[in-house]
Amino acid sequence: MQNMWKNIYPGLNICKTQIIITEMNIKKDIKDTEKALSGLLEKYNIKPHQSFRLNEDRNSDVLNLLPGYFFADPILEKNQIPLLAWRVRRKFVELKKIVEDSVIENVCLFRFFCMGSKDNWLLSSLLYREMDLLEFIGNGKIISVQAVISDDQVSNLILRLDNDALCCIEAGTQMPSGTPLIERHEIIAQRGVASDLVVDTNVPQSSIYCYTNEGEFRYTDTDTELYGFDDLQIDHIRSAFQVLKNPDLTKKWQQQHNHLVNLIRMVFESNSKREKIILK
Repeated sequence: MQNMWKNIYPGLNICKTQIIITEMNIKKDIKDTEKALSGLLEKYNIKPHQSFRLNEDRNSDVLNLLPGYFFADPILEKNQIPLLAWRVRRKFVELKKIVEDSVIENVCLFRFFCMGSKDNWLLSSLLYREMDLLEFIGNGKIISVQAVISDDQVSNLILRLDNDALCCIEAGTQMPSGTPLIERHEIIAQRGVASDLVVDTNVPQSSIYCYTNEGEFRYTDTDTELYGFDDLQIDHIRSAFQVLKNPDLTKKWQQQHNHLVNLIRMVFESNSKREKIILK
């Protein structure tokens, strides 16, 4: 992964240490996540057609099931499966339903905010994730983007979907080391608004807070079958499960991955030229 995004867009400056740290974090507790996935497959009597790993494996006979932003090259190997892991999270599925079912009418604006720390995220990874969420929730394809990026750490994007909805994405990697991902996704319509956070809340809330001599501990188990895993690990396991359960999903997500890699290229091109880029 070490110079993949740099090959996509030469002007993008990625520190080697950041990538190494990111890979190390992804491999943390990887055996536990693979064991949990195997347990789900066994529970629902699903037999994968070949062996799999939830981290990078150079064996061509082993499926590499990783979030899509790990595969910066649009040309994938046959065993590389880009997971659009966030698409299986309940709150995003519900936001999509709100738009599709016209619970709010005539959606005109999406406001997305996402901040992470350098030890867990690259800016390109956050943008990959947020732009896919926009197309997933907004039921459209991005046709134009104008971007401003500062120090390869903070970005502000204005995008338009082919259904004429606009979107503003603020993303950055300036949070302190070890900080969980902080995000907010708001939809504004001609009649009604929707958000994945409680009204007047700026940061995600946990279910249980424990204040002890060892410090503050928070607990939020959102999945009845995957206790003890954080949200990102749950997304990873659940999306891998969906791909193994429904192999036809692989081709669809690979096509979307190619599209997203192209969008990332457009973002940095827009920033360097200081102009709006229209997707042809």
